[in-house]
Amino acid sequence: MPRTGKRLVPVSIVCASLILMSQMPDWKFFRDRQGNTYYIDQGGKIRITETVAYDYRAVSPRAIDYFLNYGITLIQEHRIHEGLSVLKSIRALPAGNARVEKAQVRATEIINGLKKRNGPRFTGQNEAASLMFIEEEGGVRVINDRMYYSFRGPPGLSLIRKKNRAGLDYRYEGVLFGAREASQAGGGAKAYDFLVAVDSERYAVPFRNIDQAVRLWRGIIGYDGLERTLIETRDDRVVYAFSNRGEPRYNGVEAVFVNGKLTHCARVISSDAGYRAGGDVMNDVMKSFRIVSSQD
Repeated sequence: MPRTGKRLVPVSIVCASLILMSQMPDWKFFRDRQGNTYYIDQGGKIRITETVAYDYRAVSPRAIDYFLNYGITLIQEHRIHEGLSVLKSIRALPAGNARVEKAQVRATEIINGLKKRNGPRFTGQNEAASLMFIEEEGGVRVINDRMYYSFRGPPGLSLIRKKNRAGLDYRYEGVLFGAREASQAGGGAKAYDFLVAVDSERYAVPFRNIDQAVRLWRGIIGYDGLERTLIETRDDRVVYAFSNRGEPRYNGVEAVFVNGKLTHCARVISSDAGYRAGGDVMNDVMKSFRIVSSQD
């Protein structure tokens, strides 16, 4: 879920924290470079007391101790898919750092333990935790291990909503992200520089080619009144710039991808003024879109 500035904390949480601190006077309070707060107890273990609002923050190597314990705490609180998302994000970090590698081993142990304890239920829990957010070169890499894609967004990329549905030999997942949260309007509405929407569908048989996938999405989207200009076409993708000349005025980049039995329709969209100011960044998001693995 997206965040804006300071988070309002219920009075009951504040009171509980004050009681906890009074009971544990030897705990030491820490705030790391990302602003994460936690305590170190007398035994040197990290204790996390605030896990109320889960917001898909990007896991980073420099805060790896925090995120490992954050994921463990979420699971201990029976928030399985949230904890799994954190632990899977840790495992997705590039190796090469001893502390990260140690955390990845521990994350794997916990995930394997969940799989063993929960049996068939683990499949659904793991699918609900399909999104991973990791810090990458000053931005955020999003990986979806259920629909097999990834892309790189700017710092502050937030999940707005995620929808799923499934049938016999069919699966759909739609995810909407907000990039560069800018301000908060009246009534609690949140404003972003631009949005990233990825709709994915999986069928029983593979697509013949990219043209078949394009025709499918045209049938789903229907006539939308957008003006499209072809940017790129390859065996696995077609990319367009688009604009809406009616009201409201908006612009963006749209692409259709094909990946065996899977197809994705991705859009990066902003207001007319927003696209003029940040079009290069929006184009870079679409250029970063990757198919993670091929489907049979």
